[in-house]
Amino acid sequence: MEHRSSVYRGQAWLRRGALALLTFATTGWATAQLSTVLAGNHGLGTLEILLLALFVGCFLWIAFSFWAAIAGFVMLLVKARQPGLHQPPPGDARLASRTAVVMAIYNEDTNRVFANMQAIYESVAAAGQGHAFDFYMLSDTTNPDIWVAEELAWHALSARLGPGARVFYRRRRYNTAKKSGNIADFLKRWGRHYDYMVVLDADSLMEGRTLVAMARLMDANPGAGLVQAPPVCINRNTLFARMLQFAGRIYGPVFAAGQAFWQMGEGNYWGHNAIIRTRAFMEHCGLPELPGKPPFGGHIMSHDFVEAALLVRGGWSVWLVPELGGSYEEVPPTLLDYAKRDHRWCQGNLQHSRVMGARGLNPVSRFHFLTGIMSYVSSPLWLLFLGLGLTIASVNTLFPRAYFGVQKQLFPDWPIFDAALAKSLFMLALGFLLIPRLLGVLLVLLDRPVRQSSGGTARILFGSAIELVYSTLLAPAMMLFQSKFVAKTLMGSTIGWGTQNRDDGGIPWPVAFKAHIGHMLLGVFVGLLALAIDPNLFLWLSPLVAGLVLAVPIAQFSSRRDFGAWLRKRRLFLIPEETAAPPVLTRAREIFADLEARPRGEPDGLRRVLSDPFANAVHKLALAATEEPAPDETAELFVARRKLANGQPLSPVEKALLLYDRTTLDARPIPAAA
Repeated sequence: MEHRSSVYRGQAWLRRGALALLTFATTGWATAQLSTVLAGNHGLGTLEILLLALFVGCFLWIAFSFWAAIAGFVMLLVKARQPGLHQPPPGDARLASRTAVVMAIYNEDTNRVFANMQAIYESVAAAGQGHAFDFYMLSDTTNPDIWVAEELAWHALSARLGPGARVFYRRRRYNTAKKSGNIADFLKRWGRHYDYMVVLDADSLMEGRTLVAMARLMDANPGAGLVQAPPVCINRNTLFARMLQFAGRIYGPVFAAGQAFWQMGEGNYWGHNAIIRTRAFMEHCGLPELPGKPPFGGHIMSHDFVEAALLVRGGWSVWLVPELGGSYEEVPPTLLDYAKRDHRWCQGNLQHSRVMGARGLNPVSRFHFLTGIMSYVSSPLWLLFLGLGLTIASVNTLFPRAYFGVQKQLFPDWPIFDAALAKSLFMLALGFLLIPRLLGVLLVLLDRPVRQSSGGTARILFGSAIELVYSTLLAPAMMLFQSKFVAKTLMGSTIGWGTQNRDDGGIPWPVAFKAHIGHMLLGVFVGLLALAIDPNLFLWLSPLVAGLVLAVPIAQFSSRRDFGAWLRKRRLFLIPEETAAPPVLTRAREIFADLEARPRGEPDGLRRVLSDPFANAVHKLALAATEEPAPDETAELFVARRKLANGQPLSPVEKALLLYDRTTLDARPIPAAA
């Protein structure tokens, strides 16, 4: 069934056509200019033709991002709303729809995630719509100590919120299909009780007014399957993360509005901080297990893109709504943590190559898959482009052309190089990269409250300049990281599902050196080669060489919290959420500080359940709520019971078995060690 309006879809294709025309026109012009530069008066050889092909593949994405950002800037400047997305009627009418707010957690800091959930719950209640929302902690935790801590934290949260608290906890015994399987299990159990669900990550925060606004948008747009609220990055203190936060806050709105401009009702899903129509999701978003072995087979890793594509295929609209606000997340604290997450995302995006040809998908959904793949494949393409360019320069130096041909001639055939044209092409590429940033800065400077809460004009400009230099130096190392991830994925290497580091902390020098020694050596080699070929070539490549040679100190110093704090005291890299923190963020910090200050109980989860009657009762209550059956009488369970009785150390798997074993839970033995 088609739920989308043909009127706005026509407008969407006009917008996309205009962007495509501008993208291909500028890419074609740039390619023609590069062809002229490379050909000179001797024509194009095989290497030059390969270089041109790589240039086209790389420049297309730069041009598309540029023109989309220009469109986004105009949309923000005139405060335009998206045609086709109906606005709800004004007022604070009581919501009749029911929404489940679900947070998927996996071996997380218990105090932090429950503090966030409580802050969101209270924010919704303060908005006067608490009756319309239920809250679920959906655990896939495998650490038995954290598992028990989660159960006790859930009970304590329910007690703090008082009678009638609508907060529920469920842990899966088997975390099949990871996060997507976690959400699917929730929907099978309770999905039909709700009109919508809001999916949160463990580091997500959302204002109650935003959740209410999202529910009203869904009510006003019965054809909407999903509404995505772009999150603002918060809460970080390392220099690396603070620069990411600052860049996202200054430049991010332009790019988000640009995406919304051409996506309209055929947008994408970012995996969290979005509201979803449960009926549409349950009917259309069952994910297949791909044939073959990982990384390209098995369960779909980056499920969010696929789920959005399936909703659109089912006739539902998917909207990115940048103007919602009140949506927050955290970024990895260090470059190496960021690269680790990027590796996982790279594998997931490349796996989409197995999905993008699926029958019945919308062309825009296929394009989303392509852009996700190219966000990583572009790095090895740029690496090949640079390598091939150096190869051509080396060949021309080692094997110079004959200025006098075999035929007798009076004048030499000097090679022609159009330096002015080469510089104009370089300036075009530089402009395409810098202008969207400058437009983001301009919008912030035009918004007085945001400008003042970001440190003022001078600090915004100075911070933007420093961030530009830093990101320029960081880009070569990220290009090599992503090229490595693409190569490893193509060779069949897989990356596991691990807990993301959400704590600020520095990278030790030996760790930074080990991670970047290859980058440093490559930088030295490229620098020496460029100097040997032509000092002018070295100057052109100096940002690349500097970024690689300085990779170790850049990674180490940017991971330090004290540098970030020093800059914050000087009001650099500030974001409004720091100087005028939203109420939900302030409340989450207060709750977290209170929980951290409380005495910690027995850290061993099994020992606590078996020695503390209260913990035992809470644990049994949590098991009963999810109707988990007792484990079968296996040899593994028998061995675990014997080891417990004898006071022998238990593995995490054995502890988990006993935490499901009703016999052990009822007997409550208190061994000397467990």
